[in-house]
Amino acid sequence: MSTLTAGDRVMHPNQKEWGLGKVLGATPENLDVFFVGAGRKRLSRSFIQLEKAEGVASKHRLLDNLIETSEIGKDSFLTIPMAIERFMAIYPDGFEDAGFIKTAREANQRGHKFCTQLLSQDELSRLIEDGNFDAVCDRARHVESTTNLLTKTERKVFHEALETPACQKLFSLGLAELFYGAETEEARFKHFLRTLGILHLNKWPFATLFGAIRYPQQFAFVKATAIQNGARALCWRINYKVDPNWKTYDAILRMCSYVRTNLIEEGLMPRDLIDVQSFIYAIGQK
Repeated sequence: MSTLTAGDRVMHPNQKEWGLGKVLGATPENLDVFFVGAGRKRLSRSFIQLEKAEGVASKHRLLDNLIETSEIGKDSFLTIPMAIERFMAIYPDGFEDAGFIKTAREANQRGHKFCTQLLSQDELSRLIEDGNFDAVCDRARHVESTTNLLTKTERKVFHEALETPACQKLFSLGLAELFYGAETEEARFKHFLRTLGILHLNKWPFATLFGAIRYPQQFAFVKATAIQNGARALCWRINYKVDPNWKTYDAILRMCSYVRTNLIEEGLMPRDLIDVQSFIYAIGQK
């Protein structure tokens, strides 16, 4: 017990339901530990003999991505069961709740349907080959307008950014690369960010809008405040920066994957990241 130091992974022998823990700080008298099933606890070395976890038993995705110790409040952490309880208080029937489907799914599913039809690889390639960049942008604006993801102000900014032929061409080529390019997800995302920077659209909603619409099984739409609140409730480190960047987005996607896996284990079955991101946003509400 006396050898435990900050960073060690531990189990509480009398509180197995707390799950794996990470030592946040250690003094000769006490240990400050974060448990994935209970949050932050201060334990006396004199009364509790924690068991050190090593090897495979010491691995846990939340602990590997835990926020800074100074940001972990005593009562602010939501375990997945607690998060589900909070979510179900808003949507009693979970992801099948009529209110949830109306507010979180209907419009975004409609956008996905239009996107797969109007901006398929064949259609996008044909329009670009013919130089019909204005048509690509018209279709992109139509797809966006069927969803409820952007605010009215953001929608106005997006539409105005695509008014000139030069901007239409730039956006069309960037969108085609994002959707159907041969490079890695990271490379395609970074390339799209460079395009958005030239168009003065380098904000999180614009950076993640079309990826989330086209591929809802893989990508999430990022609302800056909502994602930060949700991540804070889960104590997940997302390395948030105001300017869109891959490091933050990758951390958000890993958080979504973690939440999705845990929801399935708890019997709540998210269909895609529309459900998962909506769950995260809901539990982050005050």
